[in-house]
Amino acid sequence: MRKIILLFTISLYFIIGSKGYAQESPENFLVNTTFTCADNGRTIGTITFTTDGVAHHSWSDLHSTWKLEANNDLLILTNGTQYVERLKWNSASQSFSGERDVTSQVQDGVKTVIKEVEETIIDANKKYFYTENSSNADIVVRVGDIDNLGFGWDKGFDPFCGQNTRAHSYPWTTNPKDHVGTDRIMVVSSYKSGRSDGYVTRTKRPENNPIDIKITFKKPTIKIEKVVIQMMLDDFQAPVWGTSFQFHVNGKRLTYVEDIINKLRQTGPIGKLVQVGLLPEDNHLFETGNVSIKIDDPITGAGDGFAIDFIQLLINPKGEYKCIGNIKGVVKDEEGNLLENVLVSANGLKENLTESNGNFSLQAVPIGVLTVTASKSMFSSASINFELKKDENKIIELILKKKTLESEDYLNKAIKEKGFVNLYGIRFDSGKDIPISESEETLNELASFLRSNPKLKIEIIGHTDSDGDNKFNEDLSLRRAQSIINWLKSKDVNISNLNPSGLGESNPVSNNNTESGKALNRRVEIKLIK
Repeated sequence: MRKIILLFTISLYFIIGSKGYAQESPENFLVNTTFTCADNGRTIGTITFTTDGVAHHSWSDLHSTWKLEANNDLLILTNGTQYVERLKWNSASQSFSGERDVTSQVQDGVKTVIKEVEETIIDANKKYFYTENSSNADIVVRVGDIDNLGFGWDKGFDPFCGQNTRAHSYPWTTNPKDHVGTDRIMVVSSYKSGRSDGYVTRTKRPENNPIDIKITFKKPTIKIEKVVIQMMLDDFQAPVWGTSFQFHVNGKRLTYVEDIINKLRQTGPIGKLVQVGLLPEDNHLFETGNVSIKIDDPITGAGDGFAIDFIQLLINPKGEYKCIGNIKGVVKDEEGNLLENVLVSANGLKENLTESNGNFSLQAVPIGVLTVTASKSMFSSASINFELKKDENKIIELILKKKTLESEDYLNKAIKEKGFVNLYGIRFDSGKDIPISESEETLNELASFLRSNPKLKIEIIGHTDSDGDNKFNEDLSLRRAQSIINWLKSKDVNISNLNPSGLGESNPVSNNNTESGKALNRRVEIKLIK
């Protein structure tokens, strides 16, 4: 381990002098203490300890020059487990005097945290990082170096604290040593020609083809309870270019993640950390230690380019996010009626149900770009996209519209943009596979859509919630899909290009922990087959 210099800014909890350190608890020892970190004359950043004893990192430009400030009068030199105190900075000699070993006076808690800080600093420039039992998760694994695509960070910028990066130039020279798929411009595979952004016009195939980002780590021996994906994304502009990004993990499409990244507006180009909590049904994708993440738009032909600085996985996060804010609000319908039991989610990181007065509260939400979505059966989901800032108390209002007929025009638009559409107008009695009579309006619209698009190959997929046996749910969902095809055949629809599929409870769009979430998972999906 190379030598790291940690320069303290003294807090009131330190007493410097002949008596040495005050005898404080490990927590008090850390309160309001800030380290300025330097290595070989280069400023690396700062680490601030708050009242909870947690280290909050803020990395500076790694290439800036380290300068000793006049008010820094204590230096702790760490090398392995050795701690040395040096007092009385001498401006003439540019050195400290009064060196003494204070290893025994540094509490175990402080040594542990400083060791973690050393490891973080050392690995910040690595293309791969892996650790277990860290302060924020049971397993942390990252691919890609934290360097803002090679442009570096402004002084004091913390990429994990929700800020936008400064706009940067492009294109840039790709470093062949970077992790495959990171720090490079990629252009969606469906683009051929036409209107496009600068990333597209300044690059060419095959150098800008989308590349899957592979993450390999030691097979977890622990039970995976929760997975959070942290992605430093650059120049995603779906609302501007009409892009419809698809997000796959090990070949499985996670549409609820797409709802978040397709709301990013990163014109500049600029980058920002996007954090997404995955649904429990997708935890199994990380059990082998081999993960492949694919981001692409294979459908729309949008002239949209993008880049990814790094991707980091938090397996079983401990909720100790460095920068947080709070969100409160109310959910109403179009007539102003307050809605109860609406599921409100912020990127899958925090979620809650509205109370009888329509109010909800999401506390300690990791800051940054958030899509807050309100969902309730028989209503069209509503969402708002915004940037939550550190310590901000955001107040929002969401209006839900009563679900209208899922018309032929609606199906055309959804298939064109996303390649799939979830139909909630087709419903079944519990445990039954024949659509109830109220489904006929939507079924008629589906029939009209298929007659207007006879060459499309369509998969009709049944989905259930998590209640009941998984094998039974798979069989039930397949029978429901087949019964829809049978109904269409009875209406003289050509079914030769229709395939039934039943996925049971395996592909949820919401959490099954609430009745509202379960209702959203009970659906029929029609999906374009390429």
